[in-house]
Amino acid sequence: MRVIWIDVGTHFAQEHSSIFGSNYSFYSFILRRFLSGKVLKRGKFVSFKELRSIIQARTRIRKRSSDFYAVFVEANPKVAYKKNFYPDADMFFNLALTDDSHTPVSIAKLYLGDENELSQGSSVFLEKHNVHKGSYVATFGVSVSDFFSELELHLNEKFGDYSVLLRLNCEGVEDDVIYSTYKRFGNKLKLICGSLKDVEEVKGLEASQKLDEFISDNNLAFEKFDSGICSWPKAHLAVLNLLEKKDES
Repeated sequence: MRVIWIDVGTHFAQEHSSIFGSNYSFYSFILRRFLSGKVLKRGKFVSFKELRSIIQARTRIRKRSSDFYAVFVEANPKVAYKKNFYPDADMFFNLALTDDSHTPVSIAKLYLGDENELSQGSSVFLEKHNVHKGSYVATFGVSVSDFFSELELHLNEKFGDYSVLLRLNCEGVEDDVIYSTYKRFGNKLKLICGSLKDVEEVKGLEASQKLDEFISDNNLAFEKFDSGICSWPKAHLAVLNLLEKKDES
């Protein structure tokens, strides 16, 4: 049974690459972070126990790489044109997922974080603290409901039985993505990874609390997973546990 890795807000695919990228790029990154965190005292680095956990979990997951099917969604065309990892995805969509208050299909404004066209913090919401209305790129917008409805039809036809891992950091639309993913895939949604902090910044505390309650009420597993290495020990272990639970079912 396949694990469908749906990555919304892929950016440079740091999280996916932390597991499935080349060993050369992985260990080069580890060395740079070690020198920066442990030697130069710039930023945080994991403990050696955590580093060993990352390497062990990563190794075991990579042996099962054929069990994964990657679906990448990235809103920023500047990122998509620049980076060469997108052809390695099983499916790639250069579009912004929008909430259902928008039309099903639109030309959306992606406001650039800190006016940087490759920023990881770009958003379709002007409420983000690091964007303003004069700095944006146009991108294709598709409502979350329509996107996940069509994706479910495709995956059901292609695989039939599968599990879903949702990895997301989409600058404020995380709640709508989770609601729509669960609506379409139900109990197939086995693990949510990423960051949810932008929901509160963009939509307020009530929306953030509503999302937290939804995750709790539906017994959805969540693990923080971002480009920072400090999130990798628990996140990699959660992905490995998903594989092992799949074997038991």
